[in-house]
Amino acid sequence: MILMGLLLNRTQRIPYYQKLSTKYGFRVLLFGEDTINWQARTAAGLILSRGTWTEGTYPLPNAVYNRCYPEKPEVIARLEQFLGEGRVFNTRTLFDKLDVHQVLTGSAALRPFLPEAHELVPEQLAAHLADGRKWVIKPRRGQSGRNVYLLEPAGEFVLVTSNINIPLPIPKGEPFLALVELLQMGEKYVVQEYVQGAVFSGGVFDVRFVVQKNGRGVWNVAGQLSRVAREGSFITNQYASLSYPSRVLSSFGSAGKRILARMGKLARLAAVQLDGPLGRLGEICVDFMVDAEGRPWIIEVNGKPDKGLFHEFGDEQMLERIYLTPLTYLRRLGLSAPERGKGVGSTAGNI
Repeated sequence: MILMGLLLNRTQRIPYYQKLSTKYGFRVLLFGEDTINWQARTAAGLILSRGTWTEGTYPLPNAVYNRCYPEKPEVIARLEQFLGEGRVFNTRTLFDKLDVHQVLTGSAALRPFLPEAHELVPEQLAAHLADGRKWVIKPRRGQSGRNVYLLEPAGEFVLVTSNINIPLPIPKGEPFLALVELLQMGEKYVVQEYVQGAVFSGGVFDVRFVVQKNGRGVWNVAGQLSRVAREGSFITNQYASLSYPSRVLSSFGSAGKRILARMGKLARLAAVQLDGPLGRLGEICVDFMVDAEGRPWIIEVNGKPDKGLFHEFGDEQMLERIYLTPLTYLRRLGLSAPERGKGVGSTAGNI
């Protein structure tokens, strides 16, 4: 039996993997980058085999699923020297939102479903706001919905709304520029056209797809859910409830199924487009907003899906699929020669 590896920020037991190991009998080493002995080609960690944990020092695994956030490029590069190129996936987990946007706009099929986005240059914001559109500014890397602001032109003022959802009127010109520079705190930000999402149960909602490579190296949707925001909130990180996308899209009638199918195809296409330019990937999550006309918009892509959200959602079949699918791909890498090229599911046909 091959030894699969999960590279973690710190070595720890993950109970759900124990449950799957008992059911499916796989063998996996959970280890941290600080436990690797490069000379001996070993790692200290926890072996999970047929549902039993054993602590010790073991040979480096045959292939590695990187779960470090952010990624450790020097560790990943060195692992590939020992294991062979292509034996580590998710070589990037902390995505830069502007990098993602620029890669995705390279696809003619995806371009119509991407809101306009630019690097935030405070002095250029006046031009963005001049035509009356709303814009969102947010950090280019990470943050999980923190430090996101909605900008709305209102005469001689700009209404600036944070996650507390109270618009603050700021005079245009120097006062507004000073506030934006203060909000940035030296970080790089992106400015993205605001998508006014459709409403369900009083709040806007998103649709999240977890897209993963399976045991054939093919990108497929493993999980999906919707976060319904609290009434009055413009971001879904502050959600009031979780729901099945089919339910929140039911307000579109029979078109709801077509909208959901279209988003699934777009999510897989996004994975294919990013795989390579953003590193060797095996799973991502793609977040959509749907406007009042039923058009989906890709508003964010994350390189390390939050599986905890699916524990909260409570769909056991979907949860198992999200945890198990990357392991089937990991097993493929451990058994086969290093991959060349990218896998893609059935994304043919009109979007």
